[in-house]
Amino acid sequence: ELQQIRERYKLQDRIILTGKKPYHEIPSFIAASDICLLPAYPTEKIMQDGLPAKMYEYMAMHKPVISTKLPGVMREFGEDNGVVYTDSPEDVIAKAIEMVQNGSVERLGLKAKHFVERYSWDTITDEFERILEEVIKEKRNGTASK
Repeated sequence: ELQQIRERYKLQDRIILTGKKPYHEIPSFIAASDICLLPAYPTEKIMQDGLPAKMYEYMAMHKPVISTKLPGVMREFGEDNGVVYTDSPEDVIAKAIEMVQNGSVERLGLKAKHFVERYSWDTITDEFERILEEVIKEKRNGTASK
C-alpha cells in the first residue's frame, strides 16, 4: 500500500521503504529521516490504547511524527508537541508533503525533542529523587500524610 502511494506521488527518490531491519540498524534510518510516521488504523483494537516506544525514539532524535488519530497516542502526546495527526494512514504522505512545503519540519522536530526530554532517564531519576527527599523530610518533621 505504501509502495503504491509512493509511486502515485512520484516520491521514489524521497521515500525509502526498507522492510524489516535488525533493531541495531534502526537509529541510522531514523537519523536519515526528515519525518517519521505511525500510519496505523485507529479502528484496529490493538492500536486503541497502545503507545509505541518508537514514538519516543523518533522524537528523541528531533523528528516530527505524523500519526493517525490513535487514542493512546493522542492522550500521551496531545497537540502541539511535535506530533501531527491524520484521520487515516492514506493521509500520511499528503501531510508529510505539506509539512515539507510549508517549512514546519524543523520547528515540529524541535517541539518533539523538547517534549520527550521530560522522559529522559536523567529527568525521571531527578524527579524520583526530589519526591523521595520530600517524603523523607516530611517524615522527619512529622508532617507526612497518614
